[in-house]
Amino acid sequence: MWLEGMSFKDKFSRLFGLLLLKGVLIFGMHELGWGLEGGAWKWRRRLFAWEEELVGELRLLLQNVSLQVDVIDKTLWRLEASSMYTVRSAYNFLTTNFTVDLAVPVSSLWHKDVPLKVVLFAWRLFRDRLPTKDILFRRQVINFDAQACVGESGEMETSSHLLLHCDMFGSVWYFILRWLGIYFVLPSM
Repeated sequence: MWLEGMSFKDKFSRLFGLLLLKGVLIFGMHELGWGLEGGAWKWRRRLFAWEEELVGELRLLLQNVSLQVDVIDKTLWRLEASSMYTVRSAYNFLTTNFTVDLAVPVSSLWHKDVPLKVVLFAWRLFRDRLPTKDILFRRQVINFDAQACVGESGEMETSSHLLLHCDMFGSVWYFILRWLGIYFVLPSM
C-alpha cells in the first residue's frame, strides 16, 4: 500500500522490521484484523512507547482503507486515452519542449550501492543544475552567441537536448546500453 508516494513499508520501516508476519499481503493482514487487538500485529518483542504511537498512527491510516476483493488492481497510463502504456506516448511526453518539474525527493537518490558521482549527477540533473551552456548564459558566464551545443547540432545546449536529442551524445547512450547488454528497437513514429 502507498501513502503520498511512499510505501507503508518504507514510511513505517521500524514497525515492519519488528513485524513477525512480513510475508503476509495487505489482504491477509486485513483478514487477520488490524484493529487494536488484531492478529495482524504480532511483534518480535514488546514495543516501546514511541513504537506503540507509530502503530496508532498506522491504525488510523488503515481505518480509511476499504479493500475491494472483487476488483482487479491495474495501472492506468494517463498519457493515453485508452489508459494503456505505449512507447509512443512515453517518447512524446519525454521529448516535448516544455519544462517538467521533476520533484524527486532527495532521499530517493541516496543509496549506498550507487557511486557518489552518479548520485550527484542525478541530483544536479533533476534540479536542472548541470553546467550546460543555457545555464551558464543565465548566470552571465558566457555570451548569447556561445550557447550552441558542443555536438554541433545548431541547437541550444540544455540538459534535455544533451541527454535526449543530441546526435553526438545520443550515440553515447547507445554504447552504454550495448555495454550493459540491453538491446532494443525504437518504433517508427
